[in-house]
Amino acid sequence: MNSPVQIWRSHKNLHNYLGKQGRLLVWTKIFIAPSGFEHQTPYIVGIVEFADKEKLPLQIVDCEEESLKPNQKVKVVIRKIGKVKSEDVIEYGLKAKPL
Repeated sequence: MNSPVQIWRSHKNLHNYLGKQGRLLVWTKIFIAPSGFEHQTPYIVGIVEFADKEKLPLQIVDCEEESLKPNQKVKVVIRKIGKVKSEDVIEYGLKAKPL
């Protein structure tokens, strides 16, 4: 587990991406997840390109894989990441939602 200070440091810049729109370049479905994400499988991860040409790998949420298309517009949202125990700090991260 990350310390609360490390989590705060990583969270303090999330607002820079909140609501930012981009386009989905490619995606894949993850069936075998890393530790802490097993409960989310299968899930979709894609590369999102923004207007300033910055590219980020983001989990794609609130859709089915069949509805995704190349160059589809997406919006960045903040969601809980991983699975936390009752004594852990809840971590949030960036994810993409199709428009």
